Amino acid sequence: MDSIFEELVAVDAQQAFRFFLESLRETAGTERLRDDEALYVASILAHYSQTSRSDTVSLPSMASLSEVFDNFVMETSKLYDSEILEFGGSQVLLFAGFFRDQMGHRHNVKWYDQVGQSLYERASQYSTNQKKRALFDRMSESFPAWTIVCRDLNRGLRENRLLLRLN
Repeated sequence: MDSIFEELVAVDAQQAFRFFLESLRETAGTERLRDDEALYVASILAHYSQTSRSDTVSLPSMASLSEVFDNFVMETSKLYDSEILEFGGSQVLLFAGFFRDQMGHRHNVKWYDQVGQSLYERASQYSTNQKKRALFDRMSESFPAWTIVCRDLNRGLRENRLLLRLN
């Protein structure tokens, strides 16, 4: 019985990515969101679904939008590195998007939408990679739409939390 349970709950990075990509596409429905942006947002959600807050190998997720504020709004000395700016934008997307309902009780999430847009806009300005520059520029423009899609995805997952889909 343990092996069956392990098989049901064991998820690797590729499976997590596919889960979030399919779920984002299903949630977004007919909204006109670019496929490269969907791939990027799915990779963010998949990454943080498998990253511990105490991870020492990569940058761990922050605890909340308060920590994002402290590190990206109050502390501006790091805001000239596109990777740091991208990290900040991804954190805002995670909290003001996927965890929007929870964060909305303590934070003005619409204001954080603007912070996320600004972080991606600046990441675009400082990136030396042309493809990333273009992606970050588009993410800065579509950021509010993605926060709503991520919020709706979270709501859908919470409503169907007892539903296991077996392929």
